[in-house]
Amino acid sequence: MKSLTRCEEVVNFREKTRECKGILAGQYPHVVEDKIYYQMETPKEVHYAQRSGAGYRKPLYNNIIKKSLSAHNFSVFYDSNPNTPDDERYKAVGGYHVGRASVKTPWTLGLHQASLYGELNDCEISSDLDVVEFKDPVWPEFTKLLFHDDFYHPRHANDLYIFKLHNGIEWTEYHDKPIFSTLTECESPYEECLAFDTHPSIFYDRNQDDYIIYMRGNLKLGVRHVMYSRSKDLVNWSKPKLIKTDPSFDFDRGNLYFMCAKPYASKYLAFPPHFKNEIISDSNRRYYDTKTQIMISDNGERWRTVGSLFEGQTNGHMDFPHVASFRVEDDKVALYVHEGFLSTQGKLVRYTIDKEEVDALFR
Repeated sequence: MKSLTRCEEVVNFREKTRECKGILAGQYPHVVEDKIYYQMETPKEVHYAQRSGAGYRKPLYNNIIKKSLSAHNFSVFYDSNPNTPDDERYKAVGGYHVGRASVKTPWTLGLHQASLYGELNDCEISSDLDVVEFKDPVWPEFTKLLFHDDFYHPRHANDLYIFKLHNGIEWTEYHDKPIFSTLTECESPYEECLAFDTHPSIFYDRNQDDYIIYMRGNLKLGVRHVMYSRSKDLVNWSKPKLIKTDPSFDFDRGNLYFMCAKPYASKYLAFPPHFKNEIISDSNRRYYDTKTQIMISDNGERWRTVGSLFEGQTNGHMDFPHVASFRVEDDKVALYVHEGFLSTQGKLVRYTIDKEEVDALFR
C-alpha cells in the first residue's frame, strides 16, 4: 500500500511495571471505541489503556480480567445491533480449552506451574472434574486434556464463553455455558478442531442482521486456517465452516493465525497474519513467507487476497509485525500493529493508510 505510514507508538508493553513479565506481554491487543485491551502473561490478566487527549494512558488499576482463562484470548467488540440495549453495547468472547494440565508429556508437571494454568490451582471444581483426552491435529505429539463443555466453569476453562461489559470494564457472563468447544462438530473435509489459543473476531453483521465470529481451525500437522459461524442471538450458532479464499489456501503448509476482520462500508475487510512452515519433525518447524495479508469480501464468507504488508521481516512464529486491530479514522484506515511480539521490545504502533486507497481495493 503506497500510503502506508508509520505514525506513533500507542502502548508500550515493556514499561518498567509488573506488566512486563513474560514474553507474551501485550498479546492480542485490540482497539474498541476509546479503549485498548491487551493481555498480560504473569499472571494471566486483561488490562486496558484509556483514550486521553491525543494518546492513551494506563489507569492505575486497569486490570479487568483475572482468575479466568478467558484472559488468554479475551476479545472485546462493540455491539452495533440496533436492538441491543445501550448498557449492553460492549461484549466480549473468551475462554480456553484446558483441563488440569494442558498436555500429557514428560514436562506436564512444569505446565502445572505455568501462568496459564495457575488460575485453576485454587478452583475446587477443577480438581473434581474428569477430563477428555484429545490429540490436536497441528501438534499431534501432544495429548490435550480437556474439560467437558456442558457445564459452567468459574474459570472459563472449558472453551469459549460470551460476556457483556458495563462501560467496557465491569464484566459478567452473557450466557452460562460455552458457545463453542474444541470438540464442536465443524463442516469441513478435515479432522479439524476449533482452537482458542488465538484472537477471535466477532461483530454484528448488518447486511445479514446477525452476528458472525471467526475462530481458528487447526486442520492438520502444521496447518491452521479460519472458520466462521453465524448467530441471531449470540448463544445459538451455526455449524462452523472454513472460510473460502481466492487464491486458494495452501492446505499443505499455510497458516492463517487469526482473521482480524471487520465490516467495511457495505463490505468486509481483514488483515490476517500469515506464515508457512516446513515440517522438520512433529515438534520442529521452519517458518517462512511471513506477512499480513489484506483480504476483502462481499459476504464475510468468501474472501479474496488483494495485497500484503510487512512481508518477510522475520521468519519466526508470529514474531513479525502484524495488524492486531484496525478502524476508520476520518480519511484514514488506522492499523494498530503489534511490533516486537515475543521479544523484549513489544509495543502497539499506529499506522495509517489513505481511505481512498483502501476503497479502491473493492472496485
